[in-house]
Amino acid sequence: MENKQDETSFWLKNCHVTVDGGLTAYLTMSDALIQEQSFPQLTYQGLVEFLRHNGVTFGIDMVACQQIVMNPRGYIGFRTKVATGQAPRHGENAIIDVLLEDQMHVPRKLEDGRVDFFDLGVVRTVHKGQVVATKKPATEGVQGVGVNGAPIMAKPGRDFRLPQGKNTVISADGLQLIADKDGHVSYTPRDVKINIFDVFEVNSDVDFSVGNIEFLGSVSIRGNVLSGFKIVAAGDIEIAGNVESAVLEAGGDVIIRGGVQARGKGMIKAGGTVRARFMQGGVVDAGVDVIVRDSIMHCTISAGRNIFMEAQKSVIVGGMVRAGEEVRTRTLGSPMATPTEVEVGVHPQLRSEMQELHQRMKDLQQNMDKTKKALVLLDNMAGISNQLPPDKAAMRKNLSVTYEHYLNEEEELMFRRSEIEAILLDTRRAKVLCIDVVYGGVKLTLGTQVAYVRDSRVGPVAYKITDGELTSSSVTS
Repeated sequence: MENKQDETSFWLKNCHVTVDGGLTAYLTMSDALIQEQSFPQLTYQGLVEFLRHNGVTFGIDMVACQQIVMNPRGYIGFRTKVATGQAPRHGENAIIDVLLEDQMHVPRKLEDGRVDFFDLGVVRTVHKGQVVATKKPATEGVQGVGVNGAPIMAKPGRDFRLPQGKNTVISADGLQLIADKDGHVSYTPRDVKINIFDVFEVNSDVDFSVGNIEFLGSVSIRGNVLSGFKIVAAGDIEIAGNVESAVLEAGGDVIIRGGVQARGKGMIKAGGTVRARFMQGGVVDAGVDVIVRDSIMHCTISAGRNIFMEAQKSVIVGGMVRAGEEVRTRTLGSPMATPTEVEVGVHPQLRSEMQELHQRMKDLQQNMDKTKKALVLLDNMAGISNQLPPDKAAMRKNLSVTYEHYLNEEEELMFRRSEIEAILLDTRRAKVLCIDVVYGGVKLTLGTQVAYVRDSRVGPVAYKITDGELTSSSVTS
């Protein structure tokens, strides 16, 4: 009995236990033991009892403890791991699988060898009852156990909603999104919604006999759109003829079988891709691509991804074109050195979203400061007894919930900001490709790098960012 007391007294006096994060326990033997001539008889059971006395009851490392008992002097002054808990296994996030074909289509090749750049199969139809998206649910995770035997809660996976839009329904088990009617399906990842639309058709020009059009679906115009008129569609806009100085706004694509003759007035804005035969004096803002067959002349164009010119004599001259990833044309500029600006890697929509995020975070910070000051004031009123009148207690509870909501919103905004910053800094895909010739008078901006073309250069030539510098190189046609 006396030996056991000596052993216990020895451990209590000369050792201490530390726990990191609740999952790892360490034993440290005092440096003062170096002066000890002899130790009391140390046993494995005595060491385990000492650990339990210090709150370590789970995951004790039997081998480590045995080694300490066999050679205690070898562990003096060291921090030795003696127990390891069981870490929690966090849940997995839900996964949404959109069962729609990708919007990147290959132009159809005609029998005579020509390519129809407008027949891309962009109209996607679904039937009532068709599954358009599925969901793999989030998992709850498995809780862990700390070295003190207490449970460590696992973080559940984040749930995501199915992209339910117009004319779609969610199945009873919540795992499928189903078309509720036959129609044209439109999916815009930015809005995270799948919509199924009817099509509004106009079998003539859009003029004074028709007036402006605003429709919660897709719009098909069999004629031209004259100056001064406006078409707003939640889905796609398809025009068989030409577009003058009009305003077109589509949640999906804008397809113009003819061309655009806008004289610097009006605007074309699309959440998806804008396609046309030619553009003169147009103002275009596309969320995805701008694809023009023949020419872009004196236009202001922004595309979230690419600007492609596909005809054998295609040209971009005058004005400014901006693209998130690539600008491709046969000819860039003109022999008269017409000022022409090309910007790539700028992601116009993302830059606008970044500005909105900065403003939202600024406003959110102001609200958080006001809420925090109000909570501090109420805490001071509560004093040591932590007692408040019922109305003040209810106010403090509501403010606490509001502040927690602000914290969650701030975390989401910061995460989105970091995502956008990473995209904006990534210029690996930024490219300007000229197949035939680049004329003097062209200003190129790739990311933050700027170059002026002073002398004409015969293509094919590609401008890219290499090792942080804007470079040009000849490429195989």
